[in-house]
Amino acid sequence: MMRSGGMQRKPRETRKPPVRLNRQRKDSGGGLVMDTAVAVKNALLFFAALLLLGSLGASLIYGYRFVTTTPALGLTEIAVSGNMRLTYGQVLEIAGLHLGQNSLGVNVSRVESSLSRNPWVEFVTVRRELPDKLFITMVERQPSFWVRKDGALYFADAKGAVITQLSPGDSASLPLLEISPELADQQQVVEAMVARMNKQDLPFALGQMAWVKFTDSGQVELYLDALHIRVRAELSDWDTHFSRIETVWRDLKLRGETGQVAAIEASGGKVWVEKRQKRGAS
Repeated sequence: MMRSGGMQRKPRETRKPPVRLNRQRKDSGGGLVMDTAVAVKNALLFFAALLLLGSLGASLIYGYRFVTTTPALGLTEIAVSGNMRLTYGQVLEIAGLHLGQNSLGVNVSRVESSLSRNPWVEFVTVRRELPDKLFITMVERQPSFWVRKDGALYFADAKGAVITQLSPGDSASLPLLEISPELADQQQVVEAMVARMNKQDLPFALGQMAWVKFTDSGQVELYLDALHIRVRAELSDWDTHFSRIETVWRDLKLRGETGQVAAIEASGGKVWVEKRQKRGAS
């Protein structure tokens, strides 16, 4: 650039902004020492927590063992109700219980499970009453019949379902139940008949019968042992047939002729009475 007077001026140089370099500062070592101290402190706290938890766990285990074994909580009373077939001693043996046993050491669910597996037990509950009592309430299956299976005799309930095999010493007198394979689905009929007989709505009770047969001809046949009378009725509408037999039996009783009856049969809406033949009659 020229100025007036002929003198030339040197142009200004454009200055570049300074470049700042991010240089890593030298660590004096204080931060590293602090991090190490924090790590050590955390580790100590962790091990202290583990030690505390271990001590608590050991204390709980020791306390549990103490309360479940101390004689101070020994059973002084084991009450059993509802047992008829099983004796008191058998119930305790099956349940694995005895007096003096620690009450809290008894596993109630296990006792109920052990008793429920017995074929005579239909339902059972076990209740603990601290500090020293245990109550067992049970419902047993009631035998109504004997049934023959594979050449052996078994107790059966009101539906004809097998309970358990007869054992030496069993002296119950029950009717023998025989159901034709073609009528194997008649359990509800059997149960209804037993219920009616137990209500004494019929002139004969279940205990008077020597046997009960459900034949393949669709009939139920009863034999009254003490009276030596055979009773037959059609299974279809058996309840009505039994009511008619009851009416006829009542009439025979009023006339004093029950001792002459050998058989009674109800079918087709009618009742037939077969009388015994007199001795010496040809």
